[in-house]
Amino acid sequence: MLWEYGPIAQCFINTTREAPCQQGYVPAYSINASSTEDIEKGIKFADKHDLLLAIKNTGHDHLGRSSAGSGLSIWTHNLKGTEWHDNFMPTNGPGSAQGYPAVTLQAGEQWVDVYGAAVTQKRIIVGGHARTVGAAGGWLTGGGHSAWSNKYGLGIDNVLEITVLNAQGEHLTLNKYTNPDYFWAIRGGGGCAWGVITSVTYITHPEPKHFQAVFVQVNTTEEASFRQGLAGTLKAIDTMTSAGYTGYAYIQRPADASPEVPAGFGGFFNQADGDEETFAAGSAAFLALNEIEGVSAFALPLEYPSWSAYTDMWLQDPNVAQNVIDASRLLTPAVVYDETKLEALVDMMVEYGAGFNFIGRVKNDTRATTAVHPAWADSFGILSFGANWKDEASLEEKKQKKETVVEQSRQLSEIFGPTAGTYINEANPFEPDWQQVFWGTNYEKLLKIKQEIDPTNLFVCNRCVGTDIVFEP
Repeated sequence: MLWEYGPIAQCFINTTREAPCQQGYVPAYSINASSTEDIEKGIKFADKHDLLLAIKNTGHDHLGRSSAGSGLSIWTHNLKGTEWHDNFMPTNGPGSAQGYPAVTLQAGEQWVDVYGAAVTQKRIIVGGHARTVGAAGGWLTGGGHSAWSNKYGLGIDNVLEITVLNAQGEHLTLNKYTNPDYFWAIRGGGGCAWGVITSVTYITHPEPKHFQAVFVQVNTTEEASFRQGLAGTLKAIDTMTSAGYTGYAYIQRPADASPEVPAGFGGFFNQADGDEETFAAGSAAFLALNEIEGVSAFALPLEYPSWSAYTDMWLQDPNVAQNVIDASRLLTPAVVYDETKLEALVDMMVEYGAGFNFIGRVKNDTRATTAVHPAWADSFGILSFGANWKDEASLEEKKQKKETVVEQSRQLSEIFGPTAGTYINEANPFEPDWQQVFWGTNYEKLLKIKQEIDPTNLFVCNRCVGTDIVFEP
């Protein structure tokens, strides 16, 4: 997600220092924050001089929300620190409030380091699959899906407390006791619209006895079998997630098929303490696809002694420093079991190919206490279409690819209907109906809270609540 590029005279990771570069989306000035005082001064300076202000943590951002054109950036990457708690009590909680095993992470901590530290504590944290992503920034404000979401919910469902500097430069502690509306909004409200996060306290959970991974491959020989196989595959994913698995997958369309990568579906699933029984229940619908002429399917379980062994083998950072944009929707049974909608969705897969940035049924017993789209409550995956281009692509080619993704969003809205939603951290940066698709019925409440806590609209970003910044292709 290379939002830093200018349209011409671009600089890439391997570009020499002598090469000419345009400013692009790189902020003109950036504050390397080493303390909350640095952040406070930056906020007040930006407010006084009416500057475009961006907050950059670390990792990557699909919507370019951490870039600020010619504005000012506050960079929190070097605010490091981890504190483990055996019995954390949220600030201002009543005497009868429950204490929790927890960890407090400063703004610059990344999942790769947090996961390593958690091993020494014999605990796990609901965190992201891309390990260089910051644990206390945009991943959190967007909701944060995880391999653990089937058991423990999204990242925001595991947050006990957040410290943040608001638009007035005040350092606040947010939880359900101190400021419930602000706490609700920042957990799912997206981007840097809610202030500069300086720390987050997450509940921690016990390590599982072991960790199971499952490879699933569904190969097809021609377009007719591809259509039948993919229609069955989408329903099989529902069965797999009902058995407790989460995962990721790609869909190879017939037009891109090769002997090495045939047309069909490739999925990688996982589950803490998964066993022969859960594997049999989850994979049955995939294996039943072998009954379709021209379709071959198999499922292979792999066992790992611990979560850390699994992460060392499989957790990576896909698409970092790549020209990739997505159009996505949360996939629900209402779409998959409506044959008209399903046929239209398969038509899109034949035309574009597709993938799943996340597969899983999220534990949703606290969904109403967070601001993410209500569609999370019924979904079992994030289905993504998209486009990519080479660094040397022409301006005309880039524009055409971006417009194609906008068209994909429009087609998805027609198929899924007006109440459908998506995961805002892996959404189309040019989403046409972004308020509805990102937040649904939660948007009006979010906008009201935003206007109360940030009346001058200091914290803005592409397609964030209350923003006047809306990127176009």
